[in-house]
Amino acid sequence: MAEGIVKFFNRTKNYGFINGDDGKTYFVHGTGLKEGTSIDEGDKVSFTATSGDKGPKAEDVEKI
Repeated sequence: MAEGIVKFFNRTKNYGFINGDDGKTYFVHGTGLKEGTSIDEGDKVSFTATSGDKGPKAEDVEKI
């Protein structure tokens, strides 16, 4: 599992970005959050790093 900090997350549009501890920026969609998880700017999170259509993507995101 990778870790990072939520850069921003727009609940209305249901997506955002995470700054990974590895220096990469990951796209996160609301469907990539673990059930019952909500995230906000500045939250420390863990996630599974995958490759999306437009670059790095975060799946199975949860707060730590």
